Amino acid sequence: MTEGVIRRTVLLLLFAVVTGCATGQSVPDQPLLNTYWKLVSLEEPGVTVIEGHREPHLVLHQEGQRLAGSTGCNNLSGRYQLDDDQLRFRNLVTTLIACREVMQQEALFLKALKDTVSWTVDGDVLVFRDERGAKVAEFLAVYLY
Repeated sequence: MTEGVIRRTVLLLLFAVVTGCATGQSVPDQPLLNTYWKLVSLEEPGVTVIEGHREPHLVLHQEGQRLAGSTGCNNLSGRYQLDDDQLRFRNLVTTLIACREVMQQEALFLKALKDTVSWTVDGDVLVFRDERGAKVAEFLAVYLY
């Protein structure tokens, strides 16, 4: 390919992406399982990420119904039970590092997982809800390339 053909191809792809976004096309729903879900809110929007630690996130692995992730300080693992839109977490364990900057956030994250009974995905946003239907946690799909 010549440089001109490559440049035109890149411009056409960029145009397609920009016009697709401008026409209001939505992001397709991401799968609950085997997706990296970054925590973006608990009781209030915004999540603290401390330098030198992983961001709070989780991945629900389909194989073995395993949960893996990070609280923002400690590694997180456990199991989940999924039945349509019903979701329960069990056997949650974390490592035992003390991170004063995010201790309250970590406690809220673990409580949110324990309180979760249902979930919804809208595009690249995952929401966990408690038995009253109240939102307890919100996540954003992260695309790993």
